[in-house]
Amino acid sequence: MTRPPPPHLLTLALLLGAAHAQTAAPSAPPPELTLAQATAQLAQAPSVTRAALSVQVAQQNLQAARAALGLTVSVNGSASYAGPTSTTASDGTTTAVSSTLSGTAGANVSLGLLPWSSSQSSLRASERSLALAQATLRDANLSTHLNVAQAYFSAVLATQDITLAGRTLELRQRQLTVAQTQQAAGNATAETVLNAQTAVQTATSSLTQAQASLDSARRTLDATLGSALGGVTFSTRPDDTLTLPDLSALVARARTVSSDVISAQNALASAQEALEDDQRDARLPDLTANVGYGGGAAGTVSATLNVKQGTLGGSYSLPLGDRASSGGNRLTASVSGSYVVYSPAQQAALSAAQASVTQAGLSLTVAQQNAELDVRSRYVTLQTNLNAVQSRAAQVQAAQLAVQTAQARLDAGTGTADDLAAATLSLAQAERDLLSARITAQLSLTQLLNAAGGPQ
Repeated sequence: MTRPPPPHLLTLALLLGAAHAQTAAPSAPPPELTLAQATAQLAQAPSVTRAALSVQVAQQNLQAARAALGLTVSVNGSASYAGPTSTTASDGTTTAVSSTLSGTAGANVSLGLLPWSSSQSSLRASERSLALAQATLRDANLSTHLNVAQAYFSAVLATQDITLAGRTLELRQRQLTVAQTQQAAGNATAETVLNAQTAVQTATSSLTQAQASLDSARRTLDATLGSALGGVTFSTRPDDTLTLPDLSALVARARTVSSDVISAQNALASAQEALEDDQRDARLPDLTANVGYGGGAAGTVSATLNVKQGTLGGSYSLPLGDRASSGGNRLTASVSGSYVVYSPAQQAALSAAQASVTQAGLSLTVAQQNAELDVRSRYVTLQTNLNAVQSRAAQVQAAQLAVQTAQARLDAGTGTADDLAAATLSLAQAERDLLSARITAQLSLTQLLNAAGGPQ
C-alpha cells in the first residue's frame, strides 16, 4: 500500500504549479482592429439599416405597381326570390302567381391601356421613389463610412497623444526632480521649482485629456456601428501619399447622382406629369365608348373604353333562373361624352401647374449648382490639407536634425541628456502633428468623394 505524501509537499507542489501556470499563460494582448474591419460592419449600423429598409419598401411598392399594370379581374353575382301570390282582377277573378327565382353571375376585367392611366402613373412614381431610396441608402453608407473613419482615426491620434503625453510627463518629472535638487543646493529659486511643478501638472492634464479622447472615440465608434468593439487597438494609419482626383469628373458625377439632385429631378417629373394631366383634361373630352353582344341565354359580353382615364374594361354577365331568356343575341354600341368649353378654374389649374413645373426646374438647377459648389469647395480644402501635410513633413525633418545636433552635443560634452530628451520629445510631437495632418487630408479626400457620390 502506497503512503500519501506529507501535507507540506502537497502545498509546495500546488504553489509551484500555480506559479508555472501564471508563467506559462501570460495575459493576451488586446486584439487589433483595422479600419477595413470596422467599415465591414457598416451594414449593421442603425442609419444604414433604416435606409436599407426604406429601399425594401420602395422595391415592394414598385413590384405592386408593376403587378397593377396587368389585368384586374373581379367576379360578381346576385340572386332574388319572390314567393307565390295571387292577383284579383276587376271582375273578381283570382289568378295564382307562382314563385320566381332568378339571378346573375358575371366577371369584370380592367386594364390600364393608355400611358396616362393611373396604373402607368403609379409605376413611374414608384420607380422614382426607388431611385431616391437607393440614393439615400448610398448616402447613408458613405456618411456612416466617414463617421467610422473619423472615430477610428480619432482613436489612432488619441493613442499617439497618450504615448506622447506619457513621455512628456516623464521628462517634466525629471526636470522637477532636478529643480528640487538644485534648490536644495542653493542653485535654483522657488519660482523655478514652482514652474517645474506647473509643467508636471500640465503634462498630467494632457495625459488625462488624451485618455478621455481615446475613450470618447471608442464610444463614438461603438455607437456608429451599433455594436461594442471592446478594448481593441487601432493599427491602421492614414495613407502616406494621396492623389488629387479629377475635378471635372467629380463635378459631372455630383450633378447627376447627388441625392438632392435626384430628389429635385423626381419633383420636376411629378410636376410635369401633373401639368400633362391638366392639359389632357382641358384638351380631351370625357369620352366613354361601349360595345356589347348578347342578351340571350348565353349571357352578354361587353367592352368599355374610357379615353380620359386611359382604361379598357370588359365584363360578362350570365342570367340565371327565371331571368334566363331564350331570345336571340344582338350587338349594341354606345358612346357618351362631355367637353368643357369654358372654365376659369381649369385655366387657373393649368397656370398653377405650369408655374409648378417652372419652380421645379429652377429647384433642379439650384440643386445641381449646389452639388457642384460643394465638390469644388471640398476640392480646395483637400488641396490646402495636402499642403499642410508637406509643411508638417518638413517640420519632422527639422526635428530629426535637431535630435542629431543634441546627440552630437551630448557626445561632445557640451549638451545634457535632458536636452537630447527634449529634442526627441519635439520630434515625437512633430511626428504626431504629421499624423494629424495626414488624417485630416485623408478624411477631406473621403468627404470630397462622398460629395460626388462616393468612390468609383
